[in-house]
Amino acid sequence: MKSKLRIASLLLLLVTLVLKVSGLIRDMLITNYFGASSESDAYYAAFALPNMFILFLTTGMKSAFVPSYIKYKEKSRGLSHLQDVWKGTLLFSLLISVVFIFIAPVYIRLLYPNLTGDTAQMATIMTIIFLSSLLFVGVNAVLEAYFDAENKYYLSVLAQAIVLLGTIGSALLFADEIGAYAFAFGNMAGVILSLLFKLLLLLPKRTLTWKGKINWEDNKRFFHIFIPVALTAMIGQITLLIDTSFANMLGRSFVTYLNIAKNLTQFPQNIIGVTVGTIVFPLLAAAYAKQDMESFKENITRGLQIMYFVLLPVLTGMMLLMPEIVTLLFVNGEFTAQHAEETSIAAYYYFGTILFYSLVIIVNNGFYTMEKGHYMMRLGFLSIGLKLLLNYLFTESFGFIGIPLSSSVTGFIYAVACFLLFRKLTGGIPIKGMLADVAKTTASVLIMGIAVLLIKENLNDMQPILTILICSAAGVIVFLICVFLMKIKSFYILLGRGGSAAK
Repeated sequence: MKSKLRIASLLLLLVTLVLKVSGLIRDMLITNYFGASSESDAYYAAFALPNMFILFLTTGMKSAFVPSYIKYKEKSRGLSHLQDVWKGTLLFSLLISVVFIFIAPVYIRLLYPNLTGDTAQMATIMTIIFLSSLLFVGVNAVLEAYFDAENKYYLSVLAQAIVLLGTIGSALLFADEIGAYAFAFGNMAGVILSLLFKLLLLLPKRTLTWKGKINWEDNKRFFHIFIPVALTAMIGQITLLIDTSFANMLGRSFVTYLNIAKNLTQFPQNIIGVTVGTIVFPLLAAAYAKQDMESFKENITRGLQIMYFVLLPVLTGMMLLMPEIVTLLFVNGEFTAQHAEETSIAAYYYFGTILFYSLVIIVNNGFYTMEKGHYMMRLGFLSIGLKLLLNYLFTESFGFIGIPLSSSVTGFIYAVACFLLFRKLTGGIPIKGMLADVAKTTASVLIMGIAVLLIKENLNDMQPILTILICSAAGVIVFLICVFLMKIKSFYILLGRGGSAAK
């Protein structure tokens, strides 16, 4: 069983890497074709609202459907539950798509007042194109959640990669002729291809069928759980929508700077955070279904330890090398060195956002497993109010960098509130050993960071790629030496020799 889990985990990591590299390539193509221009601002503005609903459907569906499916599977009703949910979600997605297509022009005008004339029209049309694909996104979300529930994580991530590959292909073929519209049409084509990929896997096995009436009572119970969970999944994208709107009010190009910085800094979160969270989630659901609360709490502790241990050194190293990374990846075509400098500055202030929201993934999975997602929804909407307030205060005081800075402060407060509430609901979780491990990891990362800075100072005239490679290699070596000397338990848990979680 452990061997199968490790193989599945490795496959998940590999296809997740493909997925996130594809997203990075998409952003590189946008900056290459349009730089930090009104056209790139229009693209990111158009994608903000649809992407909010994409996360509502995909992340929310996984968080709600995985424990729900496992519970029904224990009663030998897993597949019938799948039939009900995917049909109900199809209708639900259609409703969202139609409603928000009608209000797209109003939405663009209200949130992005500095997008005017042809740029505003372009943003509106692209928004409608993105929203039109939500019908397929909804069905995709259910099927990807089913793959996760069956421990076939890599298939759901591979299906998401197909969407991005469709976007990239369309951009390469048509961006010169139709501009940013190529990215919107490519996204729709990718979503449809992703659905076809899943249907080819499932239809021959009769996993899906059009036959049979929808059990509306089951759907009602499921959506009663799904809606709060999905609204919580939207929180991050709602805050990005707020950030994008504030950035547009500050002036041209700031929308592009923010989106590139956020997407780039999210790279380790999306690789490490999503991978660890996805693997831990079914373990939590299985333990809770058996009412094995000791294993449930131990898996929460292990997930937090591993997340912090892996993410902190990667994120720290990335921040120390951010100017070189942005220059290497984006300074090309229409994206200049000045654009790279502004993007790097924004990325620094997103550090806390990525760290805190990654840790919250594990805690949130605990809430969702216990079917208490409504607590997360309440905390999430309180964090949106805090974000709005801090955006206003920080942009008044610090200008453009106030936007990512407010995200990090909000992320910290939100993470602490989530953790304290979860401890209260579960009667406490074992944290003594976890805190000792966190302290050792932090000390190791500080030593690593000092070493990287000292080496970087002596490589001033070197090409960015060589600076990145040399500093990264040195950082890994220094960090691993510290890990062995301090005997950090998280490392041995990753190797499968960690024993039970420290209490």
